[in-house]
Amino acid sequence: MAYITAAIIILIIILILIGILVVPFQISIQLHKRGSLNQGIFKISWLKIRLFQQKIPSEKRKKKEKKPEEKRIDFNRIPRIISLFIDSLPYIFNIFEAILKSISIKEISIKSIIGFHNPSDTAIISGYLWGLASIINIIPNTHLTVEPDFDEERLDGEFLVEMKMRLFWIVVEGLKALTKKPVRSLINELRKLRV
Repeated sequence: MAYITAAIIILIIILILIGILVVPFQISIQLHKRGSLNQGIFKISWLKIRLFQQKIPSEKRKKKEKKPEEKRIDFNRIPRIISLFIDSLPYIFNIFEAILKSISIKEISIKSIIGFHNPSDTAIISGYLWGLASIINIIPNTHLTVEPDFDEERLDGEFLVEMKMRLFWIVVEGLKALTKKPVRSLINELRKLRV
């Protein structure tokens, strides 16, 4: 009976891990600028469950605490780190390639309102940006709009990025990289960099 319970628990853990690796995470960044007001939200969710949300700028108050003694950098290790980094580059590139493969863009939206001191400058720049927008808007899921303001000098707007990211290939390439000696040595040297 104990073996069956342990097997069921292990199976559930494996299924959860497979779900985390295969089911994509949703990442959303929203930024708004209106005059001197700058704000936004950064969100990560999985299966419609919000895992992380941070307002931009952060509203956390900085508490006055004694700063711990800062560790100094051991510059004698830098040449070895550079050498190991060069040896590790093929594996690092594989990880970056896996990240690019694992991300799919759901939407990129930029709405801008521009105005210059001289209305003719506003008209000229808006014309250039409309031309650029017509090219950019050909890209699927991408929207760029420009609204001129001839009455006042301003640069306001909204920026939205929504994407999905699967961790499977990133984890696979990361684990492959960790099996290589130059990568492990690089990580160890980076950990010893501060003394």
